[in-house]
Order: sequence, then C-alpha cells, then structure tokens
Amino acid sequence: MKKILVVLFSLTLILVFTGCASSNNKAAEDTETKTQEVVTSNADDDISNTENAVENANEKDYDFSSYENDIRNITKSVNDAKTSTNASENHEQFYALKKQVDAVDDELDKLDDEFEDAYQMKEISFETYKARERAIEKLEDELELAEEALENKYGIDD
Repeated sequence: MKKILVVLFSLTLILVFTGCASSNNKAAEDTETKTQEVVTSNADDDISNTENAVENANEKDYDFSSYENDIRNITKSVNDAKTSTNASENHEQFYALKKQVDAVDDELDKLDDEFEDAYQMKEISFETYKARERAIEKLEDELELAEEALENKYGIDD
C-alpha cells in the first residue's frame, strides 16, 4: 500500500511539474507572440517613417528664390550707389539701402523661426530643418556681405 501511495504521489508530482512546465511554455509562447506583434508594429512604423522621410526629402527643396532675388537686387543697388559730397544725401541713401537689408534679414529670421517651429511640432524632419537652416544661413551670409559693402561705401558702421 505504501508503494502504491508513493507511486501515485510521484506520478502526481510529475504531472504537477509537467503541467507547470507546459504552462510556463504556454506563457513563454504567448510572450513571444506578443513580442512578435510589437516587432511587427515597429516594422510598420519604420516603413511609415521611411515614407515620411522620402516626403520630407522633397520638402528640403524649399523655394528660396525670392530671397535670393531680393539679396541680388540689394547687392546690385549697393554696388550701383554713388556717394555724394553732401553728408545728408549719403545718410539718406545709406539708410534707405540699410532698411532694405534689414527687411530681408527680418524675413529670413521669421522664416527660420517657422521652420524651427515646424520641426518642433514634428511637421518636418530634422534633416529637412537642418537643410533649410543651412540655406538660410547662406542667404544671411550673402546679405551680410552686401551690408558690409554698404557700410564701407558710405563709411558708416551701423
């Protein structure tokens, strides 16, 4: 009788451990399935992000031509400007041209702020933002050269 009880008890323990092991395997399989779902979900996000990156790459080509034209016109005006022997005429010409330089500079600053806001709101990618920022910096450098030429021509350091 003791042998039968020991055998039954042993079988019960074996079944209990086997049942727990199956249960753990089932839990592991469930976890693995959930992990696969998350990975699949992330893969879908990656595809979506890649598509957005392609769209944003096209947005990098923002049209800066109006600013380029404005800067080109200002540079031409500065180069064509003639100084006078009359100091008040020189001041008037200087400040008229300086006003044009400042207006374009202010527009570029606003545009840069708009791009920064768009990046922070996740409307454009970092790469697009940086490309546009570099383009603005290049335009500002050209504008600064025109301003320096203007100051040198009139001898006014503003």
